Amino acid sequence: MKKRLDWLDAGKGLGMLLVMMGHADIPEYLKTYIYTFHMPLFFFLSGYLFKIEKYPNLKVFLIKRTKSLVLPYLCFSLVAYLWFLVVYYYGKVDYHDNLFTPLIGTFIDIRKSNWTVHSGALWFVACLFCTELFFYLISKIGRTNKKISFLLILLSVIGCIYNKMGGQPLPWSIDVAMISVGFYGIGYFYKEYREKLERFINFKTFIFFLLVNTAAGYFNYVLTGDRVDFYNSSLGNILLFYMAAFSGIGAFMIGIKRIKRSQALQYIGKNSIIYLALHQKIIFFLISLVMQKYVLDNVDLVDIPVIKGLLYTFTAAFVLVPAVYIINHYLPFMLGKIGREKSRDVHMNIS
Repeated sequence: MKKRLDWLDAGKGLGMLLVMMGHADIPEYLKTYIYTFHMPLFFFLSGYLFKIEKYPNLKVFLIKRTKSLVLPYLCFSLVAYLWFLVVYYYGKVDYHDNLFTPLIGTFIDIRKSNWTVHSGALWFVACLFCTELFFYLISKIGRTNKKISFLLILLSVIGCIYNKMGGQPLPWSIDVAMISVGFYGIGYFYKEYREKLERFINFKTFIFFLLVNTAAGYFNYVLTGDRVDFYNSSLGNILLFYMAAFSGIGAFMIGIKRIKRSQALQYIGKNSIIYLALHQKIIFFLISLVMQKYVLDNVDLVDIPVIKGLLYTFTAAFVLVPAVYIINHYLPFMLGKIGREKSRDVHMNIS
């Protein structure tokens, strides 16, 4: 079982590096490309891991997923809030609302607001919980693949209509979950039909997907003027959005299965929730302070956005290794684990 999932852990690891790079100061064209598929990719991989037989009823589902997703979300949100208080005390954050607002906002979780000014990328974990809940209910109601597919499309359409009507972010990113559940479902079905689909995994198909992704992402940006961004409720042209997302996922899947085993990528993938939770608001902030004081004035090369973005990304990946060790061995409850038992399921896609 472990060998069969190595590619998936590596894929999540590479995907997480793309997420981190997307949060760094990189050129707009590169960020636009990454955003065409990197969030849909994570929902797709999460769907691949979902096993409906593990949840005989809604009560069992809610208990298990609360433990593995909601509890880590709350724990890391508390860490983010405490860090927010520290940077606020030292005048390093522009914030003028009540200091208790972000703490309460952790439970409300409305992205792009003062409720979540502290939490950064953690919106994804709450959204993933809602996405999985939607998919669980759809799978129980639909029962057959055809009915499940119909309900997934229906909910995705509703989500896109709400988005295009200027719908404001909903608590726990329910508005995004209505769209992301489609990618989650595709990941679930891919697992079922992977033997048939993997006949098409070859270099020509990779190039085809890559070209479609690049073209669709480019025209979507040119026609609408906005890059795809789930956090900012931006999809652009719906048809081009889905073309870029699915082709990007397809190219990524073919590419990651051709990469030789990478322990570094697998390590990041297995601990992706820690990297997601801590890199943006905490580690990037600390790297920025060090860069401004000791590096930027002395090394002109770092002024190049691509170099700077890569430096932030890989420095954060390395710096977070001690945090991963400490959390896994001494604070396992933050990951929804009781005790210090070791498990490969230490990541945001526990299923």
